[in-house]
Amino acid sequence: MRLQICTAAAWGMCLLVACGDSATPGTSATETGTGTTSVETTTGTPTTGTPTTTGTTTQPTEGSASGTATSLPTTTEGTTEGPTTGTTTTEGTTTGTTGTTEAETMGTTGEPEPVCGNGQVEGTEQCDDGNDDNTDTCVEGCLSASCGDGFVGPGEACDDGNEVDDDACNNDCAPASCGDGVLQMGEACDDANTIETDDCLSTCAAASCGDGFVHEGVETCDDANADETDECTTQCAAPSCNDGIQSGGESDVDCGGPECPPCELAEGCTLPTDCESGSCDGGQCVVSASCKAIKQAQPNAADGLYDIDADGAGPQAPFKVWCDMTTDGGGWALAIRFAPSQGIFDFYSPHWTMVSVVNEALNSPTDTTDGKFKAYNVLPGGEIRGCMQHPVTKAYGCKFYPLPATTTLLDLFTNTPVGSDIAMKGLYFQEDQADMVKWLTIQGRTLADASIAPNYMAVGINIDDDQSCYDARVRFGLVLNNEVNISTLNDAAGFGAQSHYTVGCDVAPGVDAPWRTPCGFAGGPNIYNTAGHIWIR
Repeated sequence: MRLQICTAAAWGMCLLVACGDSATPGTSATETGTGTTSVETTTGTPTTGTPTTTGTTTQPTEGSASGTATSLPTTTEGTTEGPTTGTTTTEGTTTGTTGTTEAETMGTTGEPEPVCGNGQVEGTEQCDDGNDDNTDTCVEGCLSASCGDGFVGPGEACDDGNEVDDDACNNDCAPASCGDGVLQMGEACDDANTIETDDCLSTCAAASCGDGFVHEGVETCDDANADETDECTTQCAAPSCNDGIQSGGESDVDCGGPECPPCELAEGCTLPTDCESGSCDGGQCVVSASCKAIKQAQPNAADGLYDIDADGAGPQAPFKVWCDMTTDGGGWALAIRFAPSQGIFDFYSPHWTMVSVVNEALNSPTDTTDGKFKAYNVLPGGEIRGCMQHPVTKAYGCKFYPLPATTTLLDLFTNTPVGSDIAMKGLYFQEDQADMVKWLTIQGRTLADASIAPNYMAVGINIDDDQSCYDARVRFGLVLNNEVNISTLNDAAGFGAQSHYTVGCDVAPGVDAPWRTPCGFAGGPNIYNTAGHIWIR
């Protein structure tokens, strides 16, 4: 006999009495009070989910011969802790009608699964604001909003949900921008400051010449323009004569202008002084037209041979000229050289008035032979200079004079009429007596060496006493007479000089007198020869 009791929660407090019933295999019997509850457990196919428990209680039925109780269905609900695999069925069986009870468990802890969006923070949820707005503090998945979640939340300007820091959105959820200290696409640099003199500008461009800012330690200036003639070049430095560009006042690259050395041949020029040659033709340096031009272009030019092209672009070829660049202002071209003795350039020598050269290859002024050079024939100038050697010191003393017009020496000596000031012939230079006497002192002579006590002195070109048959004359230099005029001229000093000695008219016109010197002093019968030069500038 077995007493089985059902609780009031399941079947309304029923008391079942059964007898002659015994436990069967596979049945677990539990005694409570005066009855016994039989539970049968069957293991079915494993499932994942909520276990279901089915309970069947058999109660005795009245009038049963066998004493079997009437069976009432009973359902028991419960939660099984922990995950289960498969379905567990519990059956309680008694003799009589059989009932089935199903119980479903919610979750593994016996509590309901959390539902994101129900407004309640449950289980592992970080938040639950009950909405689907991903721009507030709680985003999809009930997670607290954070930079990198892919949603633009409070305080964020962007959120691309990645860890790439050089795209449009930085890892701090701020838009990429110049000055944020992060090198972004399109930026050459980003030093997160607004200093314009360091390596990176505030525009995130690398500092460079021409950006208008002086890069400290690299540039001395930056005027952001391409004008090479102003105070700052495109190299971001002041113009200089070795910067490899035409800058400042230069007429060509690193030459010409007021600051740089003169330019060489074929280089650009605007003025003759831009050129080493001293000659600028058509904006280009050409062979110099004169020693004077070279001196003007090169104030420190040394004495020596230079190429000269007297007619510039004309048909005449350039030629070599010895230039005196250091005495009497420099820029003098050697035209004639006089031997110290036995010279050929007497007053009536044809070389004074003809195109000729003598010892052209021996062009040094210190050579002891006679010489006449191309400069005499073709080089125009505005000044003439005569230099004579002192017999003791061997130094040269010079006298120079301006000419009435620019001319060649060939034209000067050919076209100046030979004669006296009375006849309005010859070319005379005006100076006081003390300066005139230097024609004697520079060659070591004095008025005491003259044949007379002079009352008349004159200096000039092609001077001759054409008022009498006296023979004193000079091509370039000083003449003396004891009278107050040129009539009966006595002595001469200089180049192509002759004196009068006899009282008779015993020398034919156009013939050199016996008392003569190509270079020196003819004082009556006393002839003093020396070396000398004539120069043109």
